[in-house]
Amino acid sequence: MSMNLTPEKFSYEPEYLLAGTDIRVTTAIKKAAATLKAGAPVKLDGSGKAAPVAKADGTTGLYGIATEDFKSGEDAVIYLTGEFFADHLALETGVTAASLEVAFRNIGIFLK
Repeated sequence: MSMNLTPEKFSYEPEYLLAGTDIRVTTAIKKAAATLKAGAPVKLDGSGKAAPVAKADGTTGLYGIATEDFKSGEDAVIYLTGEFFADHLALETGVTAASLEVAFRNIGIFLK
């Protein structure tokens, strides 16, 4: 039996969603109405479940940001307040961080 003794290099570059701790981070748990990606802006649908924000939704009913990936029907942990990197948001097609910035600010979420 032979051993591979060749040095190997590994690297890891984490992607941070949280941008700071100056503003207290709070969370809530809601059922996911659809598949949610980590960093996805969410709204509450008519049944009170967390759904991704689509272009057609605008900023009406904006609720928070998904903490990680969730499948439909799972309990999803949602950030309600805090500071987040705008370039790490998981945005649906046609949705921009700039279009959500003011609405997020109104609910205690600040984008950097």
